[in-house]
Amino acid sequence: AEYIGYESENRLMDNSDEILYQMQQKQLSMLHELDRVCKKNGLKYALSSGTCLGAVRHGGFIPWDDDIDVYMSWSDAEELAKHQNDFESKYFVQSYKTDPKFPSSHYRLCDSSTSCFLQETQNLDVNHGIFIDIYIYYPFPDNKFRAQKIILDSFIYRILVAGSGPKNHGKLANSLGTIVSKLYSGSRRKKKIEAIENEYKYNGGKKYVATYFGRDVSLTKSIVYPVEWFENPCDLKFEDMEVPCPGDPRAYCVKQYGESYMQLPPEEKRKPHHDFIYFSVDEPYTKFKGRYY
Repeated sequence: AEYIGYESENRLMDNSDEILYQMQQKQLSMLHELDRVCKKNGLKYALSSGTCLGAVRHGGFIPWDDDIDVYMSWSDAEELAKHQNDFESKYFVQSYKTDPKFPSSHYRLCDSSTSCFLQETQNLDVNHGIFIDIYIYYPFPDNKFRAQKIILDSFIYRILVAGSGPKNHGKLANSLGTIVSKLYSGSRRKKKIEAIENEYKYNGGKKYVATYFGRDVSLTKSIVYPVEWFENPCDLKFEDMEVPCPGDPRAYCVKQYGESYMQLPPEEKRKPHHDFIYFSVDEPYTKFKGRYY
């Protein structure tokens, strides 16, 4: 096929295995580029979530996975954005700071020569290239009261960056999102975002780190990781590469997926998890301005 696409009720085309393979190969080439730029500039990253599980369990992609996820520290991620010119010209380091309408507090490395339109970012004027997700970790406070405060502040932060309440944390979180958005508008919004970012970065935590993002965090608790896992990563095979993973990758997988992480899920759950509208490995997303964004 000339293109890859999910259109109309998110149904895959008949050659779905080939479609997914092409998507994975594009993302793998992006991981090579991220690895190259990080090594050139002395920056650290580590595989995250299902990508780390794939390295541990499959030696590469989980066969039905449709993305690559990595971790970076906040300082290395900010430095990565400063080295935009070290990437091949088609690549773009995306964050709400580099792409102001991007509605998330994590980063992405996008391939601007491709297209990847998701329901969650449909109609937004942002870079819609195929991407690698970069999840940012920060110190986690050693003091439990300060830790609870920063967990609650993380919801305020994500609401203000996104401009809406979190999508996957229930009705209470959505209601809080509406209230927070009304409380902090205009210049107050910008000041509050900066204040919470400083709290993330400079809370004094020495033992653990956290992303304060996604399913890692609820209104009352957060998954935390020993800082040593990122200071001393463990290299594992991922497809045709040796890539860094959190220092104890099996303990990491237990934290994320439980003791049974080596068992495959039921067949009905072995499918891509993003809500794609359309994607293409060889058409630039700018071709679709006015159609999908």
